[in-house]
Amino acid sequence: MNKIILYIATSLDGFIADTNGGVDWLPHPKDDSELEAVGYKSLMSCIDIILMGSRSYKQILGFGEWGWPDKHTYVFTSKQFETDKPYISITHDSPLEFMASLKDRKSDKDIWLLGGAELSKSFAQECLVDEIIFTIVPQTLGTCIPLGLIFAKFDLTTEKFLTDGMVQKIYLRNE
Repeated sequence: MNKIILYIATSLDGFIADTNGGVDWLPHPKDDSELEAVGYKSLMSCIDIILMGSRSYKQILGFGEWGWPDKHTYVFTSKQFETDKPYISITHDSPLEFMASLKDRKSDKDIWLLGGAELSKSFAQECLVDEIIFTIVPQTLGTCIPLGLIFAKFDLTTEKFLTDGMVQKIYLRNE
């Protein structure tokens, strides 16, 4: 099976979103070189599936046009809702059930676990996350939505200092 990569940004104090789920505090790359500096373009070239929770999905819908029509996105939720986009599927499966449904998948591409916090924790608790690409933005948010992952099952393999004081750490699962 291909890798599940959690690619996510946090504030300096460990939060992934403000109290309303907003991410306005994140820097906005100005061009392709800035996207590549944080590894986003490389990530996009190696994945064909995106996984996210329903709150992340609704947040992203508010940004306007869907950014990944060439990637199949699965939205994990316990709620009932539908989408008219052929490249978006709603799932009520647990992470283990979902991954079992992909066992016969014929692709050499990896899977991006976009978030949010609850879905990321669920995948990590089931030892389904293979790699974490974790970018720390030098800004504090106070009391907001924490990432809340325990990194004990991961080894830090890379640490890069990026522009504007950001730091990117790459962890690989050690089991």
